[in-house]
Amino acid sequence: MSSFLNNSGDIILDAVLTDEGRRRLARGDGSFKIAVFSLADDEINYNLYDATQGTAYADLNIMKTPILEAITDSSIGLKHKLLTIEKEDLLFLPILKLNTNNPNKSKDAGKPLANNTNNTNTFVVMATDVVIDHYNQNETLPDGFIDGTTVADAGATNSLIVVDQGLDTNQLSYTRKLTPDLEESRVIVEMDDRLLKLVMPGGTDAEPSFIDDDNIATYYMGTGSPIFGEYPTSDKKSGKNASSIAGPRGKRFRLGLRTSVETQISNHFYDTLGSQITSYYNTAIGNAASTTARTIDTIVRVAGGTIGYTLDIPVRIIKELNTP
Repeated sequence: MSSFLNNSGDIILDAVLTDEGRRRLARGDGSFKIAVFSLADDEINYNLYDATQGTAYADLNIMKTPILEAITDSSIGLKHKLLTIEKEDLLFLPILKLNTNNPNKSKDAGKPLANNTNNTNTFVVMATDVVIDHYNQNETLPDGFIDGTTVADAGATNSLIVVDQGLDTNQLSYTRKLTPDLEESRVIVEMDDRLLKLVMPGGTDAEPSFIDDDNIATYYMGTGSPIFGEYPTSDKKSGKNASSIAGPRGKRFRLGLRTSVETQISNHFYDTLGSQITSYYNTAIGNAASTTARTIDTIVRVAGGTIGYTLDIPVRIIKELNTP
């Protein structure tokens, strides 16, 4: 990526290759070519915009925001991409938004976030059968809890994390169809490959497009991927609550997450990256009301390949304490 630096009044373009770019260049076989590039304004905080000013001073604080130097770490660069849209009458841009509606209340809705003691506003991916047994109540896991032990379980319908795309505004009817130029045709999913694996709906592992030197796996998916889902026709007309998007709706992404072998059988990453919590367990099967458990908090990032909107999904991996 690149950035502009102020050097004695002159504007200089400081361009560097990311770690992944240097890795490919190091092959030395002549195959490395820069075919496309992206621009972003990650350092700009648009919450500083003061609409009460009514003059050019409304965005004065934004214009004073320091510009970052070029960042070579591909895992943190280009979160907010810039794009050009030909339309001059466009009032809203599509976003990505978690669908956390209860599937029992609206058709084809997503998983709620966990909201119990010590596990709030996150998705909890369970790494072992022991943890699943602890949390199981009448063969039903709490809201937001995901069986991440196997590919089949992680890809089951009741385990999928659902992300909706569209115009989140009440000023346009949700029954209107999102125009093709605003509808995502590609999705990019990033996660720590040491901890989690992406699973397709139905229960098959997705293949990473590449894994960088920070162990971040990047998955590029097109509309032919099972991850892409359409809204049923009935939902567009009568299923207002089936989506988290208030206005016209685009694509829907359905993600399965399973834990890596290392997080299932080893405590290494829990000891080096995680922590321990007092976690509620099910007393109905003879366990103590609270037990210390191992956890790792991480992020799964979902980005649209067309519009570039980015959504960070909080994920907690959990494993019982008393294991080798």
